[in-house]
Amino acid sequence: MSVKADVPRTVMIAAVVALLGAGAVMIFSTTARGDGPLVSQTFVRQMIYVAIGIACACFLARTDYRRLIQANRFILAIAVVFLILVLIPGVGTFVNGARRWLRIGPVGFQPSEFAKLACLIFLAAFLGERYDSVRSFRKSFLPVLAIVGVTSALILAEPDIGTTALLCAVTWIVLFVAGARLTFLLAPVPLVVPLAIVLAQKDYVWRRLSAWIDPWQDPSGTGYHIIQSMIAVGSGGTWGRGMGASTQKLYFLPEASSDFIFAVLAEEQGLVGATVVICLYAAFVWAGIAIARRAADPQGRLLAVGITTMIGLQAFINIAVVTKVLPTKGIPLPFISVGGSAAVFLLMGVGLLYSVARYSNPTPDEDYG
Repeated sequence: MSVKADVPRTVMIAAVVALLGAGAVMIFSTTARGDGPLVSQTFVRQMIYVAIGIACACFLARTDYRRLIQANRFILAIAVVFLILVLIPGVGTFVNGARRWLRIGPVGFQPSEFAKLACLIFLAAFLGERYDSVRSFRKSFLPVLAIVGVTSALILAEPDIGTTALLCAVTWIVLFVAGARLTFLLAPVPLVVPLAIVLAQKDYVWRRLSAWIDPWQDPSGTGYHIIQSMIAVGSGGTWGRGMGASTQKLYFLPEASSDFIFAVLAEEQGLVGATVVICLYAAFVWAGIAIARRAADPQGRLLAVGITTMIGLQAFINIAVVTKVLPTKGIPLPFISVGGSAAVFLLMGVGLLYSVARYSNPTPDEDYG
């Protein structure tokens, strides 16, 4: 394999390692408080999950991704069973008004994180096998709509609107890349408006929308998160306050180590640090697209597109929420936020992406410039 052919996966690994490093530093910073131990249990637990995720990624990177493609229905079935189990009272763990966790002793995970990856494997396998008939509504579009629809409904029932929206968006993009008819892809759009109206009637959704439109209507209530986030981002200036010097993380900014960790990063590292992180995500997306372009088969191409889109879009949504471009959603920043399940399954996705690159056969003079 030529040096040029190695560039995308090298860039991908370098970007992920750098983001994991930034995540370790920021989690240490946001969880180290003056009234507690220097190294928090949250930091140690997250590093354990990251280590597990890296081990899984290395295993998958050395495994032919086509083995998982062949087992796609079994993997998806397991994910659906977990999504059902988490909704059963007494089985799923109820935290902060949502039932999203399954626990076995001290170990817990979010089935929705597994379901996202399982759906991507299914989409790559199903649409890749039907590459010649992907424009058929009955043979391709309708089955995908049914499978992803059921999975999304189970995730929405937790409730988890952010993950549901992310899964639907990634599915749309994978269908578009696979060659589905644009008329089919646009057909569900009229349903979005009534669905949005129904969801907006729910009290917790309406509160989030109101806080997004004008957080100062209730600065100590629904608008508190976003106001504190904007203060953190704005106070960082160009170069930031310095590592560990954030004031917003000291009980002012909720979820400082998870959903709003980018705000603390911007406060401590400034515009420069925040821009570097955004550039790392951009580099990862570029590498993922390059890997997809030279994949050995349609399944590998669609799997690479799905994983790249999922991680890139998740990063975009998180940063957009922190900067008030989008309403508040519970979506962590990939590789940086606290979240054991997210870290493990995202790194498993990276391992699969590396596998696609490893088992592809680019031409010696292939250009990624």
